[in-house]
Amino acid sequence: MSYFKFKRHTLLSQPTIFRISTDIENFKNVMPNYFKSLEIIEQKDNQIIVLEKIKFIGLHLKIKTKHEILKPNIHKVCILSGPTKGSEFIETYVSSKSGSDIIIEIKLAFNGYMKIFRFLEGFIAKKMEMVMNEFIFSAEKYHLQDIYSQ
Repeated sequence: MSYFKFKRHTLLSQPTIFRISTDIENFKNVMPNYFKSLEIIEQKDNQIIVLEKIKFIGLHLKIKTKHEILKPNIHKVCILSGPTKGSEFIETYVSSKSGSDIIIEIKLAFNGYMKIFRFLEGFIAKKMEMVMNEFIFSAEKYHLQDIYSQ
């Protein structure tokens, strides 16, 4: 299992970036290049089970995920099926003087044909970091569009 940790800053307030990040039904609108479809199949309390079709490093993947939303600032994602089954993403959203800091811890498991990508660990970490940067940019843009459409 590979482990990565990233920290980034956004100008959005902690409640705003947390709301955008945990709005599963609209997430494909925030990151359409990566999330092709998100279908909620079960929801109870603070847990949501989702069937996801995603695109990452040129691969189209179908996975089942469990999202645990611990308000006000933690979003845990566990991959339940697919070639990265057993992977975990823990996102923590912290208020700062000029917006919010986002810390993401990634425990990435490789299964099946994904095992061949283990030697590309550094490349995959860089791509994940790039996706995090794109998420912040997209969330800020999405928030502005949301404000202006009201």
